[in-house]
Amino acid sequence: MEKADLFGIGEFAKKAAVTGRTLRYYDRIGLLKPSSTDAFGRRYYSREDFAKLQKILTLKFIGLSLNEISDIIKYDVSESGFRKSLEIQREIIGKKIHHMKMVANAIDEALAVQEARDAVDWDKIINIINVVNMDNNWMKQYENASNLRARISIHELYSTNKHGWMPWFFEQLDIPNDSKILELGCGDGSLWAKNIYKVPKGWDITLTDFSQGMLKDAERLLGKDAHRFNFNVVDAQSIPYENESFDVVIANHMLYHVPDMDKAFSEIYRVLRHKGQFFASTVGRSHMAGMRNIIAMFEPDIVNSATFSHTERFQLESGIGMVSKWFKNVEIKRYQDSLKVTDAGALIDYMFSMPGNIKETMTVDKLKAMVKYLNDIIKSEGAIRIGKDTGFFHGIKF
Repeated sequence: MEKADLFGIGEFAKKAAVTGRTLRYYDRIGLLKPSSTDAFGRRYYSREDFAKLQKILTLKFIGLSLNEISDIIKYDVSESGFRKSLEIQREIIGKKIHHMKMVANAIDEALAVQEARDAVDWDKIINIINVVNMDNNWMKQYENASNLRARISIHELYSTNKHGWMPWFFEQLDIPNDSKILELGCGDGSLWAKNIYKVPKGWDITLTDFSQGMLKDAERLLGKDAHRFNFNVVDAQSIPYENESFDVVIANHMLYHVPDMDKAFSEIYRVLRHKGQFFASTVGRSHMAGMRNIIAMFEPDIVNSATFSHTERFQLESGIGMVSKWFKNVEIKRYQDSLKVTDAGALIDYMFSMPGNIKETMTVDKLKAMVKYLNDIIKSEGAIRIGKDTGFFHGIKF
């Protein structure tokens, strides 16, 4: 990089509205290293460093500590991910704004009671404390948003089948117009958000998830169409609805997370009406095997951990017997697809998004070696090719 394209620490600090002392401190702790230094030790920063500093300052504003920010920054391997980073930051800031409004409303309630009674309502004060402490682990919020974005992005950007899993799966749901539908483990509601214009007005849809946070994400994603859905926190092992309440139950890539699947199947069977339909999607044994092989080259112990075996409890190969135990006329349909990845950073983001401790286990040196290996494949072969195996079971209750 030409020196003319760089900024001295004074100019960079002035443009970024931070102090030189802050930049020197960030350099010392390894949070933001200058792009170059000269023979006299003078620091020079590039335009890309403004984006890195923006991310640091925004994460600090959200509520993350410098140590937490450092853990995030040191695993940034792709300079092309600025847009994704900004989208995640915006999402978390939106959640923080919502949280702050809730705190403000709780304070307003306490003030209103005090003015009316001329006395402190201690229950209202306790309520303020509870609201302040609600969902304020911003590091966890950031990680969850980042992980979800990584999983979605790699499939949207690099899948060879451009139709997309969610539209394809939705098209397989042959459901009458006046049906009552239950989705278990709806996540962020992507199945419905991506197909909202195809959802019949006669469907009565209840979206459930074990996580209240995921349901809030689903409501946000559905936006102005959220009123068309019912939302409820539900454990699939204990579904809080009466017998034969639904015409259709959908479990989209979630059953392998359920501790007691027999209980879940029993509950699903119970709430389905006679001749009700059950749709359960999952992956096959070979799904993303190419990615596992790459990780095994650098972290072989991780591949043998529960992180990489959790789907084995309910896969396309093993799930057929479980579904057939409860439902009749069970069939499997597979979605033909694979990945053709041209950005090493996107694949590593996906690896880090998986359950477990891959990020914590992998050292920075191993990460650099993996990045080099992946970039060498992209340079020589044009892309990293990874096979996928995804599909669903369809059964009928008789």
